[in-house]
Amino acid sequence: MQPLISIILTSYNKPTLINQVIESVLMQTYNKWELFIMDDNSCPETINIIKNYLDDPRINYKNSFIQDNERYKTTRYATLINEALPLTRGDYICYLTDDTMYLPNRLAEMLSFLEKHPEIDVVYSSQYVKYVDYNLQPIHEFVREASEILYTAANIVDHCSVMHTRRILLKAYEKYCEYWDTNPLYWFVGDAMYWKRLNTFQPFYPISKVLDITFKTPFSFQNLYANLPSKDLNGILFSNSQGEVFLIDNLKRRLISKDTLSYFKYNQNEIVLIPDPFIYKYAEGPPITLTESIPNLRVVQNEKKELFYIENNQKRPFINTIAFRKFKFTVQEIIKVSKRSLDQFSDGPPIYANLSNHTILPEGKIFIYHNNYFIMTDGMLHPIDKDILQKLYLLKNCIPISKANLSHFKIGPPISSYPSHLAEEYREE
Repeated sequence: MQPLISIILTSYNKPTLINQVIESVLMQTYNKWELFIMDDNSCPETINIIKNYLDDPRINYKNSFIQDNERYKTTRYATLINEALPLTRGDYICYLTDDTMYLPNRLAEMLSFLEKHPEIDVVYSSQYVKYVDYNLQPIHEFVREASEILYTAANIVDHCSVMHTRRILLKAYEKYCEYWDTNPLYWFVGDAMYWKRLNTFQPFYPISKVLDITFKTPFSFQNLYANLPSKDLNGILFSNSQGEVFLIDNLKRRLISKDTLSYFKYNQNEIVLIPDPFIYKYAEGPPITLTESIPNLRVVQNEKKELFYIENNQKRPFINTIAFRKFKFTVQEIIKVSKRSLDQFSDGPPIYANLSNHTILPEGKIFIYHNNYFIMTDGMLHPIDKDILQKLYLLKNCIPISKANLSHFKIGPPISSYPSHLAEEYREE
């Protein structure tokens, strides 16, 4: 009797690729499989494509109906996999994502290897990786080789390149009381955490053939997630998968329209696309409109031509134009406002040009000393990775600062990128 192979496909908002992914399963030369499509409440376009395939009795579909404000609480793909695993009946388990396609012989090759070596529980194959642009045109391609027996597979093997037995699945569950680790700390390394569990029982054995192709699109989780700061920062524009734009203001997400972006002198080319869960972890604030209060970290000018920086819901006056230029503010970002609009804000500490122990630096400004970058937030200068600043469009107009002047200010904890931040957590486990 032929063994049954269970495949778990996690899906979220990839309408341009999801049909090719499902077709790659249907085209397998080995056809005794079951497919669980675990969708994370995608857009209607994605769901409608999936529904076209549900007449096949081998295909099972489940929509999580997760609410946006709940997404950040667990590593979502790990949660979906954990929901699917108890439903599977297969002797062997495989995983698939909505931007990866199996080659036609994928299941047959892995099954043949495991059937010939019944003492082995986990195999992995080489993977063809294609970085593509918004039109899915290739930018860069390479093969992730499977050549070694891996006693530490974490951060080396993609979960779409693996097949393992039910036997080791049950062993891992018995030891850890769950399958995949859903802790939101491990968004970037969810499969690595699971491989760590499997490696407590067995190494991963290689199949050198390329058996799957994965597409790294501008919308791929890895790209969107890379170089996000480990600390929340105000004044950043984020966009979600539906194209909505939010401003992080007082650590709340505030919806902002295209017209409002222009009015408040935001650069529409400096909107950062990030994974939805990392937008919805912020509490929702009131939308930004032309009639509502001016958002923080904006430069405004009253009828008397006086300039102010809106910060922490206060108006901070610039003492003179030297102070304005000192901190690399530009005339292009000045918003002319009425006295009534400005009177909503209490008076804040003035902004002076000279730096001393008494100077209160403007929030959100970037300072540089010998290729070391600092961002002013929470009343401190935090060292911050250059790659983060580049992702957040904060590298322009950096303010040079001397060692002597740097000594005037409290230095806060370094702000690293999320992946490296999580890697530290991972090493501590």
